[in-house]
Amino acid sequence: MTRVAIATLAFLIIWTIFTTVFAASADKSEVRLMPKWAWVTLCALLPFFGGLLYLMVGRPLRQNPGPSGGRGGVVAPDDDPNFLRDISKFTRSKDQDDKDKK
Repeated sequence: MTRVAIATLAFLIIWTIFTTVFAASADKSEVRLMPKWAWVTLCALLPFFGGLLYLMVGRPLRQNPGPSGGRGGVVAPDDDPNFLRDISKFTRSKDQDDKDKK
């Protein structure tokens, strides 16, 4: 076998495993067009085209991609109201403990 044939075979095996696991790990209520079990079977039985079809039309869409399409929802600690509330509670309890010790 030539190097190209070995590389192609390795790519197909890795691609098949990746797309099958990717399809199997998706939430079944969000998978589009066909049931989840059908996509997993298609990815496993049609090594290249099944996975390609799943990635193009079957996988769940992102619900809230954000303005730039990147990671969203990261808030600095000093801008997070929950963090500030917890810090406030912590410092009040710490001050109370210090007063009780004196």
